[in-house]
Amino acid sequence: MSTSGVVATQAVAEPAKCDVRCVHVRAELDRAPSVGETALVSFEVKSDVDLKAVRIDADVPGIARWNTVPDGLSVTEVSSRVPTDFEKVGRAGTTMDLTAGQTVRFRGAVTAAGAGTLLLTVRAVAPVDPQVNSDTFVAATTIGADQQSSYLGSRAETGATSRLPDGAKATRATPWLTPSAASAATLPKPHSDDPPRAAQAAPVCATGSWNYRDHTGTFRPAANFLVEAWDDDFGPDDLLGVALTDGNGGFRLCFPNDDGSGGADVYLKFVAQNGSWGVEFDDDPYNFRTATMDDAGDGRTLQFGAQQPTDPRYMRAVEAFDHINSASDWTPGDCWDADDHDCRRVDFNWRWDYNPSINHYDQDDDEVHLRANAPDFRSIVVHELGHAVMDDVYNDNFPTANCPSPHFIERNSGANCAWTEGFPDWYQAAVFNDHEYRADTFAVELENVTWGEPGWDNGDVVEGRVAGALLDLADTHNEPYWDTRSENPYTEIWQTFLRFRSSNFAEFWRQRGQAGFDVGAEPLGVLYQNTIDYGFREPLGDYQTRVRPAPGQNQPHRYRVDTNVFFWSVVALRPPANADYDLRLYDDADLRSLLAVSVAGQGEVDFIAIDSNQGGRPPGDFYPEVTHVNGTGDYRIQFANGAHLLAPQEKVTMGENNVVVARDHCVEAGTKFTVTATPDNASQDAQLFVMSSDGSRPVIATRAQAAASSTGHGPGEAETVEFTAPGPALDCYSVVLVNKAGNGTYTISVS
Repeated sequence: MSTSGVVATQAVAEPAKCDVRCVHVRAELDRAPSVGETALVSFEVKSDVDLKAVRIDADVPGIARWNTVPDGLSVTEVSSRVPTDFEKVGRAGTTMDLTAGQTVRFRGAVTAAGAGTLLLTVRAVAPVDPQVNSDTFVAATTIGADQQSSYLGSRAETGATSRLPDGAKATRATPWLTPSAASAATLPKPHSDDPPRAAQAAPVCATGSWNYRDHTGTFRPAANFLVEAWDDDFGPDDLLGVALTDGNGGFRLCFPNDDGSGGADVYLKFVAQNGSWGVEFDDDPYNFRTATMDDAGDGRTLQFGAQQPTDPRYMRAVEAFDHINSASDWTPGDCWDADDHDCRRVDFNWRWDYNPSINHYDQDDDEVHLRANAPDFRSIVVHELGHAVMDDVYNDNFPTANCPSPHFIERNSGANCAWTEGFPDWYQAAVFNDHEYRADTFAVELENVTWGEPGWDNGDVVEGRVAGALLDLADTHNEPYWDTRSENPYTEIWQTFLRFRSSNFAEFWRQRGQAGFDVGAEPLGVLYQNTIDYGFREPLGDYQTRVRPAPGQNQPHRYRVDTNVFFWSVVALRPPANADYDLRLYDDADLRSLLAVSVAGQGEVDFIAIDSNQGGRPPGDFYPEVTHVNGTGDYRIQFANGAHLLAPQEKVTMGENNVVVARDHCVEAGTKFTVTATPDNASQDAQLFVMSSDGSRPVIATRAQAAASSTGHGPGEAETVEFTAPGPALDCYSVVLVNKAGNGTYTISVS
């Protein structure tokens, strides 16, 4: 193999159809050099489409230097960590045009300058649509002081393993939602420098489980952890097989027993890494080595048992890994972005003595940085993962958040910040089915908070309100008053998230509607429960009663009613005895066309009646509004809408939550009639009205505009109204019975 040169091949066949990624990069080293030695490097870039000015860079870190820079590349950037006596170090790159189906190959050589993990990073980035027209590949090699301590792959083990104590049993921290959600696409491939045996040997298997002790002292299994089986040789060790632990931390690896010296000397490594995530420090994933079982016999099963890290300092690394696994189990699709084919791996940088100023996700290197105690708090770990998931789904086009520093879950931080922080707040809550966000110095309830919550700001500029709205849309724990929905979070919420890029929650909500998902009264009510008002008008059906808390001083409650018959209809509001709330009625949802206002006073029932008989107001939609004057406490609001004529005598049962009954009474002009409402027990307090729209009175009228009324006799006593129809012809009047207090049966009679 030549150590330099570039070879370009032009495909003759039709180029592959570009799907998610149009550019593909691969790189490798031919060997693991020890300090002072040289390894050959080869990498290639392939494009599925015609692209102009593609930037190709190969980065060599400070522990190595370019021995031979590939033809066509030049060193453009020198790492500040590199000793000054090295010249060919840092980034070698070029810019070139690529045609559809073209593969460009580069070959060079690097010399190891110091011990550690060498991460050769190759990138190809096009200036147009870089989210799809780019790719990055990292080739890892461990450089040791000699050949025996050098090998392809990451640095040697972090620490040793030991068996769980006798009788200890590991239990999962969260339910196992799916058998395995981690990608196995990038697991290392077995390799060996031993000559094959003449006869095929029966394979050797290794079984056991991988576990940890969490911050509460409970033993837990670690799922989707990488397990490597190695043959301990005099020279470089051979990688015999790899697997991922299952949902209970268990594994079974089988591999040929090709060691020519009496059977493989097998040890295992548990590596905190898979194709979807890893836990590491300074690019070195945590990995733990078992003791060696020597001279494995053909066909033997090696029982390694239930293993855990020996050093308790590393338990948190495995606990963080397990929190991420819970999120992977919950997240739909094979990748964090279900629309991806090549899964992005999110790495978490953590160490027991590492304390960045804050836990955070770094958009530049797609890596989460965790403070030393962060793994004790699953909310923190998965919240930061939520940022990474959003960055992945948005193809590295993360919204500009403009978050204040510090920012708080309960406070106004701006619309964009509330979305980019509120979504991860919800994500961690959804993963663990837990409506609290817990951290080292605080715990915040996300769900059971609504209007008037002390210490909380309102609206879609508050991340906790955004998180609470998403929670209430999907969960089955529906709290009063407006949380009535339980949708599948994998459809409406997640599909909208995948299909659109949202800068704030209002934009997400518009896009949800564009996707064909429900943005009507019920989901709007859920948002309103979380103080996000996007035009919520709570529907009131025929004789439906709503019991609602006091409206805020500057936050009225708004409803929608639909008259659908050519009769009178009435909407009525009953406040508590020590409060005064007023009732308004509008003609339009934007509340610009005011039709009537009822201001009955403290403890009195406000109502507005609508005449939809011939000559009145045609049936249609109307919008009541309840406003606060003084006092506090729950009120009742009810809409009486139906084709009901007053009988000579009828009994009407009204419970404590029933406010109003309306009956049409149609008579000729000049007819005098008397209506009496008689309660059957002393708790009932009736009020009786006759409504008329004879020209001198409006077709939409308040109780103060009634043609006749009787309200003063008090609980347990009958109310009687006498009325003479003014004419000039047959007309229909509304008899309105208001239940000011109590429950029982009223007898209504007319003569």
